[in-house]
Amino acid sequence: MGTATFTAPLHALSIAASTFVACASVAAAPGPSGPAAQGDRTEILFLGTAGGPPLRLDRSEPSTLLIVDGRAYLIDCGIGTMRRMLRAGVKSEQVRTIFLTHLHGDHDLGLADVMANDFFRQSLTGRPEPIDIYGPPQTKELVDAAFHFITVAFRPFENLPQPTNGAYPSPFAAHEFDRDGLVFKDDKIRVTAAENTHYALMPPQRREAFKSYAYRIETPHGVIVFTGDTGPSGAVAHLARGADVLVAEANNGNPEDVEKAVASMAARSHWSPAQAKNFRAHFQVEHLDTHEIGQLAAQAKVKAVLLYHYVPQNKADQAAYVAGVRTAFSGPVFAPDDLDRYCLGPGGLAPCPD
Repeated sequence: MGTATFTAPLHALSIAASTFVACASVAAAPGPSGPAAQGDRTEILFLGTAGGPPLRLDRSEPSTLLIVDGRAYLIDCGIGTMRRMLRAGVKSEQVRTIFLTHLHGDHDLGLADVMANDFFRQSLTGRPEPIDIYGPPQTKELVDAAFHFITVAFRPFENLPQPTNGAYPSPFAAHEFDRDGLVFKDDKIRVTAAENTHYALMPPQRREAFKSYAYRIETPHGVIVFTGDTGPSGAVAHLARGADVLVAEANNGNPEDVEKAVASMAARSHWSPAQAKNFRAHFQVEHLDTHEIGQLAAQAKVKAVLLYHYVPQNKADQAAYVAGVRTAFSGPVFAPDDLDRYCLGPGGLAPCPD
């Protein structure tokens, strides 16, 4: 099990489409009790790549499985995560550690599905094993609420252990943190968090209760940084310095597209001009457009970029996202679909072989 000990705060395309859209066939992800692992590499398996909250048919919400020498770690858990894990041949109980970047619904509303599957399978075996969930303030409230939600529906199962004194013992342990620094380490990975700017427009008094983090994950095969949802951020640039892979959320940034999205939402929701202005500012200030991703990658001197939390309509759109990043960054840039896998090894980052 990892530790929740904290350190001091941090200060502070010309590539053809076929080369940056990885193959979609996915082998079963190994785990502590799963099939034999392919050792000496780190895999990044995208379970969900779409930003939310609207649901989409072809892409699930943000969720990424990091598999280090066969051990699986889950970063974020949007709606559709459990379905994608099943499609990829991943058993949810193989994942013993989950990290949440922030508590927006498109990053965590799939957690209850994963927990329900874990709880059911563990109840059948009678051998509950702890599952650790790390995240910002209110993570414990989220986990406790999800567990209560799923156990209500398990009470009628006569073949499952019945609750004691009206409550089931929970195998899910929530670990909250509210400052930058080391948040987890085990014998495979080391995870450092830095608060990003996704809540930059939030009133200061509310930012004490709501935190959004980027993660730097050090593995035996290289360093992977997940930006989470963020706008431009010196803290994230510092966190990403020299990383082998930057997994970056991507807002198109095309002013016409942003204006269309704002106008559409304003018309449907009967927003006032002030509400529309706030929504427009959210896109412009609290998310990264593709050129800003390129600037971040270049400034931090990362080796490769993977995009997620984006909404391309087709392959041409994906190519446009990549081209936007490459206006400021000359390294490899990949635009994944759900269930695409990338491997990090001695040769750097590349789509995993079939």
